[in-house]
Amino acid sequence: MLGIMKCSVLATVITFASFLSMEIVLGIPLDCANLKNDVVPNIISRQNWHARQPVERELLEVTPTPYVVIHHGGEPKYCYDEKTCSAIVRQYQNFHIDDRHWFDIGYSFVIGEDGNVYEGRGWDYVGAHAPGYNTQSIGICIIGDFSSKCFIVQSILKVRIECCGSYNVTKHSSSSSQSTMMEKLITVLLMLASCQVFGDVLEDHNIPVRPNIISRSNWGARAPKSQLQNLAVNPPPYVVIHHSATDGCTTQAICQARVRSFQNYHMDEKNWTDIGYNFVVGEDGNVYEGRGWDKHGAHSKPYNSKSIGICIIGNFVDHNPNTAAINATQDLIAYGTTIGKIKEQYTLLGHSQTAATSCPGKSLYKLIQTWPGWSSI
Repeated sequence: MLGIMKCSVLATVITFASFLSMEIVLGIPLDCANLKNDVVPNIISRQNWHARQPVERELLEVTPTPYVVIHHGGEPKYCYDEKTCSAIVRQYQNFHIDDRHWFDIGYSFVIGEDGNVYEGRGWDYVGAHAPGYNTQSIGICIIGDFSSKCFIVQSILKVRIECCGSYNVTKHSSSSSQSTMMEKLITVLLMLASCQVFGDVLEDHNIPVRPNIISRSNWGARAPKSQLQNLAVNPPPYVVIHHSATDGCTTQAICQARVRSFQNYHMDEKNWTDIGYNFVVGEDGNVYEGRGWDKHGAHSKPYNSKSIGICIIGNFVDHNPNTAAINATQDLIAYGTTIGKIKEQYTLLGHSQTAATSCPGKSLYKLIQTWPGWSSI
């Protein structure tokens, strides 16, 4: 499905553009024989996809808006039913609020390949999707990654495509466009398939795979004994991998109990301020927040001030973690680099490379030597 958009989602995009009474620039072939311009799309309300409350809202300066900016999600996650699409929209909102520190999900609307439109910031509010256009545009994001089918600008401008006799490819310029059909300039900026038709006007917004991070409050963490120090070097240039050298866990309930036991041991027996690791990963596929991003750890003394310490629950002397734990760990590292919490050109180390220890276990240590960023120092 990568790079190929179903007719249902194209129908929704076109119907939505028609609903906005705007022309649309398309750089992909269409075969939507029975579309009608006057169909109101099925819009799933924020309440129905279980949106969080926005931190704040700002009304658009220009209404009706003269621009529509179309994005793709930028990650290979697709959905063909309302439940799955709603979950992905919630992921977008969590990423934008928690990691980008935006007021809300950035887009005005999100469209899934189930053919539904999901209400984001909606009609009347400033978005956070296209700098320079947020105050005067509607931002529409299509769920999925369509970067492998990218029609060059020349093709978009030369090929005339008709859909139901109503929509044609129209030539627009990044600097000036004129329309004989409308009283004022209306340009649909299309960024389907990661094609930036208008050069430097917009940036591509890739959303990384965000692992499921269980917050401290959700796993029942104790408060630190005192305020945690910030990292001396941030973003940190090192990631240090550990194992817990204990029994593993494959359910959230057991993994949470393990993490609480690690914190108790570190605070009560080691007399540390808090659990030593920045994050702990279980074989249930979840990531458990320890000290978290930006904080000085207590997991590898020479590197505590300049690394993210990740502990995988289990004893990996003679076997590897399961696929769920491996994927969660790798996703966490990739996610950290994307959001600026780990240096992009980071160095990956096993604990045994930083101290006289058998951690992270012979088998796991051999495995991480095949991962991106690993160095023998």
